[in-house]
Amino acid sequence: MATYSIKAIKYCEQTVPGAQMYYMAHFDEDMTADFYFWILRRDDGKVALVDCGVRDVDEFNTLVGGPTSKYAFRMNMAEQNIPLLLRREGIDPAQVEWLFLTHFHYDHASNVHLFPNARIVASRQGWIATLAPKYRQMVPHPLFPHDSMAHLANEANDRLILAEESDGEIAPGISVFYVGGHTMCCQAIKVRTKQGTAIFPSDTIFYYGNLERNHPIGLNINLIECYDCMERARREADVFIPAHDPEVLRRYPDGVIVQ
Repeated sequence: MATYSIKAIKYCEQTVPGAQMYYMAHFDEDMTADFYFWILRRDDGKVALVDCGVRDVDEFNTLVGGPTSKYAFRMNMAEQNIPLLLRREGIDPAQVEWLFLTHFHYDHASNVHLFPNARIVASRQGWIATLAPKYRQMVPHPLFPHDSMAHLANEANDRLILAEESDGEIAPGISVFYVGGHTMCCQAIKVRTKQGTAIFPSDTIFYYGNLERNHPIGLNINLIECYDCMERARREADVFIPAHDPEVLRRYPDGVIVQ
């Protein structure tokens, strides 16, 4: 059976209000969010990615009042752009076989155009909900990069896989399940590794502390789905990989979560 190694690649960080990370708590505290994409290397050498990072930090910073804001996204585009970081790992974007999107926010999906040959996996339920006209006000650009969504719907449509849990393994050793919670389009990614099942819970769980304290994220659209996601992660994950926790690189200083 196929197994994968997992490596975290950090490319950006941000100061955030504590209540964004922990529901109805830490109002008087700022915290740090780190931004990652994740490299999955199969034991036969094939490469998959979980999420694909920010393409233009200036465009992203329009969401928080610009680059001088206290809450600006800190990313050096000359040294931390995603194509460069991939090349440093010996990866040509054209050779990426699978791209799993946890959801459609800018920091997770804005670089979909970089991968001309990848099969791109998104949540079927999430895709339908995100494109539904009655929810249009909930998917503003650039928080949800509309051009990336259009790319998936048009140029990349023959490579777009809308997945759900009942589909089983989408790629060898990788499956998904819907979690919602943070957005209508969040899906978790389950990956078979030599250390057991690794789960990427999307932004429905930001920190290890959310899971360890059973304290959901503040930036949510469905609190019950956040609790459900944490319960399932505790039940099924041998390796748990939160979306934005600086603790990831304290626990795994070289970014290698699973060899």
